[in-house]
Amino acid sequence: MLHGSLTEFPLPNVLQMLTNSGATGKLSLEHARGGDLWLKDGEVIHAHALSYDGEPALDILSSVSEGNFTFLPTHAPETHTVCLKRNALLRHLTINSDEWKSLLTLFTHWEKPLQFTPQWSNQQLVTHRQYRVLSMVGRMSLTDMVAHSDVPPRNTLEILRPFIQSELVSAE
Repeated sequence: MLHGSLTEFPLPNVLQMLTNSGATGKLSLEHARGGDLWLKDGEVIHAHALSYDGEPALDILSSVSEGNFTFLPTHAPETHTVCLKRNALLRHLTINSDEWKSLLTLFTHWEKPLQFTPQWSNQQLVTHRQYRVLSMVGRMSLTDMVAHSDVPPRNTLEILRPFIQSELVSAE
């Protein structure tokens, strides 16, 4: 078993160590946006976070820079949802991590629901995609919004960003 802090050992570094050593097992990330990665012979073969599997789950997990990780050597599951090889996977996680940073400064309270502000008007023009995301505002936490959205995780927040920035929706 391997256990540590993601603040001290970022996810790409932990994965690089596990992939270079040819590890097989389950890497769990303890965080509100956490989840699990399964490795087989040093290759990540499956990822799960919130309600997503595969690359959308990798995208969410790349946003996690705090919390703890635990690696347990176990048999790899039959499920195979990740097709990226070692170097491509590490590059993918690093790039996605950078892209999450500006979003995470706006969306800090994942356990709370977003709310419409008094500036919001039901006459506000929105696209169909925006409507699908905005229809969840006030009804569930941001974590649940991302988990239940039919839009990829980071795109959900990108859709919400201009409404937060224009103070039509509050993330506090």
